[in-house]
Amino acid sequence: MTDRWSVGDTGVMSVVSGIGRRTHLAAVGAPPRILDPQIDDELEELEEVSRGLEAHTLSGNTRKAYDKAWRSFESFCETHSLEPLPAHPESVRWYVAWMSTQVDEWGSPRFATATIRQYLAGVASRHVRDGYLDPTGHRAVADLVRGLAKLRAVRPKRKRPLLRDDVVRIIAAMDHDAYPDGVSAARDAAALWLGFAGAMRRSEAASLRLKSLELHPQDGIHVRVGASKADQAGELPDVVVLPFGSTPSTCAPCAVHRWIRLVGVAGIDDARARRRETMRQLYAYDLDVHVCGVEGAAGLISSADLASGAPLLRATYRNRKDARIHGDGISGDALHTMLARRMSEAGMDPSAYGFHSLRAGHVTQARRNGATTEEIMRAGRWSRAETVDVYDREFNPAARNSVMRLGL
Repeated sequence: MTDRWSVGDTGVMSVVSGIGRRTHLAAVGAPPRILDPQIDDELEELEEVSRGLEAHTLSGNTRKAYDKAWRSFESFCETHSLEPLPAHPESVRWYVAWMSTQVDEWGSPRFATATIRQYLAGVASRHVRDGYLDPTGHRAVADLVRGLAKLRAVRPKRKRPLLRDDVVRIIAAMDHDAYPDGVSAARDAAALWLGFAGAMRRSEAASLRLKSLELHPQDGIHVRVGASKADQAGELPDVVVLPFGSTPSTCAPCAVHRWIRLVGVAGIDDARARRRETMRQLYAYDLDVHVCGVEGAAGLISSADLASGAPLLRATYRNRKDARIHGDGISGDALHTMLARRMSEAGMDPSAYGFHSLRAGHVTQARRNGATTEEIMRAGRWSRAETVDVYDREFNPAARNSVMRLGL
């Protein structure tokens, strides 16, 4: 085999005879330490601080994904007697080729192109973090991934949107005024409106705290999303508005009030008293009456109920005789599963939908009702108009389309 790389500006060792041995397939070593090993106590403390700061450069989910990617690459190298750290670009190319050949039990690619890119980012992160050159940045690796992307080029499958009437239908199918089922129904209704009216990602909805909410006499409820997938530093405007609905059945604040009222009841220590008060709240449930304080009326909750840093959407437990609201928050994956179950109960096929369908539905419904791109970007906290247009073209193709002006 001919040499692909030689020592030069890239700092990568050339491939020599005996290819495959760890000593020959390795990138350049780590740079020498600047500091003397015998550093003083103050510098040792500063080193600990610097390591702590480094831990916050990536989100928790990104770190988990990179760790998983590194374990996969390390296992591949171990199987083929290759050096994982530092790795040679040729080793990375073989790893990409290996991922491209893996299939699942149905014969579909096990690693999507986006997943392969994510795994390479994990390999790159580990090298850069430990002071080595990034082997994934070599032209030969990039060309291989680009070629694979063209070979597999398909239109991405996006979740179909859930519109307002869909959300109303799903919520109407729940047993709100029954015990104990009404407890989880109240939580799920609030979660659905957060996803649709608030255009929230499932990770954003799952991470909300009670103190993230603020009751507003004119707007309904203000929700501070905080740091999110698209704003990991928490620097962008993050206020989401849940407006009063024209009817109680389409009022997101009403759903939030009902759920938080039950969360407050869950804090009653006496089990019998807690169960009795929970039943009273559920049996009084009326979807035809506002309970959110619209037009100056008294709401079920007050600002005092939002002073806690406890999770907003919490896990629930129920059997035939009892229902409990746990202190732990619900996960984003659980929200996805919840939506599928609730859609099935409402007689709808959930196969093409996910929690993101609520965010996509916000865009589609708002556009059909005449909202501008700027208005939608503000509601969903999008920074690029092109992102909104993706939803528009995919699910509302007749909007702003000259075919509607042909006089047909």
